[in-house]
Amino acid sequence: DFVKDRKGVWGWYPATKVYTTYNPLTLVPARTIEESIGAIEALIDSFAHFVEERGGWRLLWNDDSSEKPEDAVQLLFRGIAEHYCRANNIVLDREVNLGRGPVDFKFSTGYAFQALIEVKKLHNGKFWDGLEKQLPSYLKSDRCTNGWFVAIQYRTNGQSSARRKELPDRIDALKKAHPTLAIYYSVVDAQPKLSASNI
Repeated sequence: DFVKDRKGVWGWYPATKVYTTYNPLTLVPARTIEESIGAIEALIDSFAHFVEERGGWRLLWNDDSSEKPEDAVQLLFRGIAEHYCRANNIVLDREVNLGRGPVDFKFSTGYAFQALIEVKKLHNGKFWDGLEKQLPSYLKSDRCTNGWFVAIQYRTNGQSSARRKELPDRIDALKKAHPTLAIYYSVVDAQPKLSASNI
């Protein structure tokens, strides 16, 4: 059903193309690791702004108020990131199989800098496994030291709120357990938003 697109298979493409066209993002040419990290942070910030402030959250929900699957989040992120990456000469690959399974995204600016990104719904039953097992395993398999964990919040129930509060501490513990890895995180609020007139 191309109108309802309940699984979020295609609607992300035209929406993200329009958004990135009218909201260009010029990134500093990534010549250093710090500039590469800054570029990825700018991409994630743009994705968060699209979802939270520009109605992108609507592409993650169905008309009956049910959530679209996690793949829909990944495709929406791809839509924002891919357009900006092409414009700024950054290579983005989705679901790269690194030997221990497919990581959600791999960024690279040549061989000098590579980074992996794992995207998970905050209420996913395997949320902590995604952070503490999957991401470090993918980084080790790829001999990569830079990883991002992007948590998507759909709910404000006890579990989602508790995980959001606990996330910074779990990130710190992960960094201590893997001192050679640089782990970053971001939380994106995908909950339906009230119109400005109803706030």
